[in-house]
Amino acid sequence: VTGNQSAVINTNPLADINPSDIESYDILKDGAATAIYGSRAANGVILITTKRGDKSKGKTKVDFSVTTGFSEAINKFDLLNSEEFILIANEKLANSGVAAGAVANPDGVETDWQDVILRRGAFKNYNLGVGGSNQSTNYYFSVGYQKQEGAVVANEFDRLSFRTNVDHKFNKFLEVGTGLSVNRSNTTGLNSGTNALSGNISAGLRLFPNVSPFDVNNITGYNLSPDGSVLGSGPNTRNIDNNYTNAQFVLDKNQFVASTNRVLGNIYGKVNIAEGLSFKTQFGLDYTGNQDFQSLDPRHGDGRGSNGVVFQQFREVTRWNTQNTLNYNQDFGNHSFDAVAGVEFQQTTVNSIFAQGANFSDVFFIQDNLISGQFVTPTSGGTYSQNGFASYFGRLNYSLSDKYLVGVSIRNDALSNLPEATRNGTFYGGSFGYRLSQEEFFQSSGLTSFVNDVKLRGSYAQVGNVDIGTFPYQSLYGAGRYGSQNGASFTQAGNPFLEWETSKKLNFGADFGFLDNKISFVFDYFSNDVDGLILDAPTVPSVGIPNNSIKKNVGAVSNKGLEFTVNATPVNSSNGIRWDVSANFTSIKNEVKALAKNTLGETLPLIGNYLITREGDTQNSIYGYTYAGVNPSNGHPLYEKGDGSIVQRNGNTGAYSYYDAANGLVETVTTINGVSATLNPADVSAGGDRSILGSTLPKYYGGLTNTVSYKGLSLEVFLRFQGGNSVYNQTSQDNLLNQDFTNSGKGLLNRWTPENPNTDVPKLWLNRNPQVNQSGTAISRFVEKGDFLKIQNIILSYSIPKSVLDKTGDFKLSSVRIFAQGQNLVTFSKYTGIDPELGVGLDNNTNPLFRTFTFGINVGL
Repeated sequence: VTGNQSAVINTNPLADINPSDIESYDILKDGAATAIYGSRAANGVILITTKRGDKSKGKTKVDFSVTTGFSEAINKFDLLNSEEFILIANEKLANSGVAAGAVANPDGVETDWQDVILRRGAFKNYNLGVGGSNQSTNYYFSVGYQKQEGAVVANEFDRLSFRTNVDHKFNKFLEVGTGLSVNRSNTTGLNSGTNALSGNISAGLRLFPNVSPFDVNNITGYNLSPDGSVLGSGPNTRNIDNNYTNAQFVLDKNQFVASTNRVLGNIYGKVNIAEGLSFKTQFGLDYTGNQDFQSLDPRHGDGRGSNGVVFQQFREVTRWNTQNTLNYNQDFGNHSFDAVAGVEFQQTTVNSIFAQGANFSDVFFIQDNLISGQFVTPTSGGTYSQNGFASYFGRLNYSLSDKYLVGVSIRNDALSNLPEATRNGTFYGGSFGYRLSQEEFFQSSGLTSFVNDVKLRGSYAQVGNVDIGTFPYQSLYGAGRYGSQNGASFTQAGNPFLEWETSKKLNFGADFGFLDNKISFVFDYFSNDVDGLILDAPTVPSVGIPNNSIKKNVGAVSNKGLEFTVNATPVNSSNGIRWDVSANFTSIKNEVKALAKNTLGETLPLIGNYLITREGDTQNSIYGYTYAGVNPSNGHPLYEKGDGSIVQRNGNTGAYSYYDAANGLVETVTTINGVSATLNPADVSAGGDRSILGSTLPKYYGGLTNTVSYKGLSLEVFLRFQGGNSVYNQTSQDNLLNQDFTNSGKGLLNRWTPENPNTDVPKLWLNRNPQVNQSGTAISRFVEKGDFLKIQNIILSYSIPKSVLDKTGDFKLSSVRIFAQGQNLVTFSKYTGIDPELGVGLDNNTNPLFRTFTFGINVGL
């Protein structure tokens, strides 16, 4: 089960896996490696292997680890203090002809609301693992507990986990095994909506700095307006704009809780039929039971309008999977064969039920549950869905003298979310490898003293995509009302011709080993062409189809690039000093090849307020108007139209007029040669004024790891970089440089005034964000480069020498490792926001990244 399972807070099913139970993980990307996994491998495969008893040592081993640490925001926004807020706020009012409203607090109150919503988080983690084996059985048991207090107030997580893996061999013909993981986790959170009035970051940027969160004279103890609707104004003579609430109150009083029970179990049996030939059957179950609880206080914030709200939901996701495989692995002289054939079936059932109450008799009854008889407005509902697939697959790998390697695979998947006629998809994969360094001519060439290994390889595969939604081909009906009567209404038009989305993956590469593999170099070219993407294709409104669209296989996208990896050991001395280096670099080009067309055959781009996806460009490109600065004579913002002319937008009225850049004059006319000065939202190529302002997808990324060790001491430093992409700083557009009677960022101190005419920050007018900042639309003023270099991870560890551990007597310690780790330590970037990675190209009031320090000890018996 993947993806968020909660309706009230984001949860991550991967958090149900205890990292201490993981033995290894492998990332499979190329088509040949992923093809055998079929439709679930469209975006690659991550294989996670959990720990099992060590068959080779034949004794019980105990591992115990304790880690603790803390986390904190790497950066915070640079906001106006009380004195600066009063200056800027009153200037907004004065420019709009309104009396001053911001007043100094006589008590000298100075509140940075970021300190209200952020804190130093703390965490602790305890894990105990026991594993061992005898002649016929190997086993592993573990128990773990994690408690984490987030660096965002009201965000906490705790998890209790248990795992057991057991393998037993009855004889040389039969062996069985089982694995069971049981986890209980609780996540508490908050309103983190990017545009919510009670959203933590949005509130932290906007609330008055000259007002305290608390007020002893208010019955609640918090600083609220007399009617409880907004933050109290304190000494200010005006209420805060946009109905912003007291962040301290909503963080303390509102509850967002998700409790999850997760069970992952599997059992297998293996029969060794003959030498090299075996049959294996296995069954797996993944059960997730998630219970949500949301309570919104009636006195202030999100629950005030409804006089209190309690929402509860129970959601179950049950997935079973069964596989039967026949495996053959045998060598005949220089010939090696590895073959597998099998069948796989999987089914997923999702059901949920929820209840909600509003208008409560007393705040007491919203604390822990939805209490019968204590609310007036009940709401209830539920969902149910089921889907599955059936697969038949085979794979053959052949090797000749470990010099020539060939692999082929075929898989047929039947997906219930597609119509019966096109439900089955057959996908092929093939790979080859040629170890050139094994050739006799290479061995005798004299190159082997420098180049000891050369391998050429390539692969091609087709893989389907299982994540296409639930029954997109069906015509669906849902609840509907006609006047006062309940009934059913048409909600989705079906398409019985819907087909598989298909990824065609091509890879070519080469591996080189130098100086007895002290240096290795890996090169890859990759191409992933995805076609048949299911998109909403428009229909004629007169047909009466819901949303005027129907799902069709009309989309296509391409990703191509190069990957380079270098591993080296520059130093490996006899005195114990070792230095290992690993570096990787990936360049990638994304291009949209096809999209839906309208009834006239014209391609329709996918356009949002800030982003566009259209043929010939990258996905989710920033799309908007070109900012041309500020008119130094009056402070109005300027824009460049598609024809190159410059227009001014009156920051107060919003009216457009032409601007004579050469003479610094504003034309009195609003139309020249039939072209309006008003910005045209159409594309420049179509005679409009909007164009691509940048791509949100990086063109390159990579990392560098340096590990230096001396005897038991080790230092590892990991750097990570990314670049070639742009970020749209919507946080700056809508909040930090806002025009409302709220707090702002220090960037407004550089606003236009008669004394500061040469600036790119326009003049201030009260409540004129749409006119001054073009809010709701992208402009180049807020497009920034997303390039960065990060010191991502530093680990310093020390393993006590075995000669010392041998003296521990009856304890018989086998290993002791002490370590300290820092994550997200430093970011080097010209991006003016909190972090260039936030928001995936669209930075809109997202919580900051956190710097984490971890300290721990691992003890083995």
